[in-house]
Amino acid sequence: MTTLASAVVTGAASGIGRAIAQRLHRDGRAVVLVDLDEVALRGAVAELGAAVVAVGGDVADPATHLNALAAAAELGQLDVWVNCAGITRSTPLPELTAVEAALSIDTNLYGTLWGTQTAVAHWLSETAGGAIVNISSVHGRRAYPDHAVYEMTKAAIEALTQNVAVSYASRGIRANAVAPGAVSTPALDQSLASATDPAAALAELTEFIPAGRMAEAEEIAAAVAFLLSPEASYITGQTLVMDGAMTAHIGFEPDPNAKRAK
Repeated sequence: MTTLASAVVTGAASGIGRAIAQRLHRDGRAVVLVDLDEVALRGAVAELGAAVVAVGGDVADPATHLNALAAAAELGQLDVWVNCAGITRSTPLPELTAVEAALSIDTNLYGTLWGTQTAVAHWLSETAGGAIVNISSVHGRRAYPDHAVYEMTKAAIEALTQNVAVSYASRGIRANAVAPGAVSTPALDQSLASATDPAAALAELTEFIPAGRMAEAEEIAAAVAFLLSPEASYITGQTLVMDGAMTAHIGFEPDPNAKRAK
């Protein structure tokens, strides 16, 4: 009897995390979906159907990850873990408070840390290998005004990813990160809609991207699926930037007649 492989995906109720969960499930894995938004989480689980379990909880709490691990073990042999849960908050540094900073640090940084720790400890105890993908951001290597804490957490995620890769490569554990640029998700759509001029805000964002468009969540999910697959067996400790060349240029003249990259 073949044991079904299982995966844990945090931040799986919407956006990139949901797309990743859908892709891994479509590729034949049982999936544990973790999120704080239990209403959206139930919707995501219902959408996927069989071999799916929801774990509601705050990723800043190590217990949430232990619950996810237990659920994954019930479904099959856990071999991949994706830390996607995260929030973006904009606050000028002089106005930053401990409470405000903790919102981003707890979710983005500690959420990724405890998920990574849980997966690594499990694989070491089982003498089994596994693969982790952490979702970073272009903000981990480039700055934007008033995003200091968010950018700090994303840079730290990439450092954690490298450390895991170096520390546990000999034990068959791989760790990589994906750093998206602008991605069409409900959260970004809501942010643009709240602008004084939503159309102008969207135009300003896309004009800064040489590809001329935002990424789709499914494109990020495809890259994550590759990094978790046997085809990426020698890739570890890396961050794959997916931003339509956003961070590659020092300036360019957008061509309104150009064919946009697909």
